[in-house]
Amino acid sequence: MCLSLLLVSLVSSCQTTKLMSYKSINNELIDFLIKKGDIKDHQVHDIKNGTYKLDFFGLYNDYHNENLIDGIYSFSAPISHTKSYFLIIDKSNYTILDISTREGLDMAIKNTLDFCEKQKYCSDFTEDYISRILTVYYRKNKNPSAGIDVNCENGITSKKDLP
Repeated sequence: MCLSLLLVSLVSSCQTTKLMSYKSINNELIDFLIKKGDIKDHQVHDIKNGTYKLDFFGLYNDYHNENLIDGIYSFSAPISHTKSYFLIIDKSNYTILDISTREGLDMAIKNTLDFCEKQKYCSDFTEDYISRILTVYYRKNKNPSAGIDVNCENGITSKKDLP
C-alpha cells in the first residue's frame, strides 16, 4: 500500500508542462486588446485570420516564433497611435501587464519586481524592465495620440531645482 502511494505521488509530480507559444495565446491577446478598445470591430476579422499580426516581441531578443520561454514580452495592436502592453511568461503561465491606467501601472511594477526576483535576474535587468514599463506608460499609453510624455512638455523638466 505504501509503495503504491509512493508510485502515484512520483507519477503525479513528474507530469510534463504544456509549452506555450505565441500561436497558443494569440486569441487571448486579441480579445484583451478588443476589450481595451485598441482593436476596432472592423479590424477584428483581419487580425484574427492573420492578415495583420499583433506586434509581439521579447524585450531583449525578439524571441517569439517558437515556444515562448520565461521572460517579459511586449505586445500591441498593429495600428498606429495605440497603447502597448507587456506580458510575463512564467512556467507555461502568462500574466498581462495592463499599463493603461495608473492602477495597472502600479500592479505591473509589482508583478515585474516579483517575477525578476523569482527568476534571480541581475538588478540591471530588473531596472531596465521597470524603466521600459514606465516609459511606455508615460510616453505612449497615457496619451497615445501625442506619443510624448506631456509632463516633459508642461511639467518640471530641469533637475537643478530638485533636491
